[in-house]
Amino acid sequence: MFKSLIPAVAALGLVAHAAQSYTAEDGAPVSMAERLATTPVEIAPVAPALGWHFHTEGDTAKLAYGVANSDQLVLMLMCRDGEDKVSALGSVRADADTATAQTSYRDPMTGGILHEAEIDKGDAVLADLAATGKITVVSDQGKVAIESAPGSASADQEAVKAFFASCGSAPA
Repeated sequence: MFKSLIPAVAALGLVAHAAQSYTAEDGAPVSMAERLATTPVEIAPVAPALGWHFHTEGDTAKLAYGVANSDQLVLMLMCRDGEDKVSALGSVRADADTATAQTSYRDPMTGGILHEAEIDKGDAVLADLAATGKITVVSDQGKVAIESAPGSASADQEAVKAFFASCGSAPA
């Protein structure tokens, strides 16, 4: 036992000695508090909030759940006024009873799997989204609800309302 204890204590002493810093002027040791006070600290950026974002491209209305003004997208719903289907694209699938034309493929940019589907405008999952701002999706972890982040509920609700208004009418 003593054979392993002696090298361990010696190594600890070397580490403690190496950890001490000396000033260039007088060779005096610098305290840990002084080192911390003069060492630049990098603060990790706050992760951007996910939320619902509405915009249009020509006659197509788009409602995206992700980070605003970025390619960080979880789910996008697209529709045109007068059509009876909503297109869905994302890394999750909307839990829709009426989903058709479902395909999945590897996203060449991220390497992740993207899912596409067409959903009837009258599907219950869209009605829930219009009424509550929440949508149930299927992810790798099972069924989860996508909803507004705390503090962004009113902006998210406005985006959802604008989307369904642009699609012709909110689902029944």
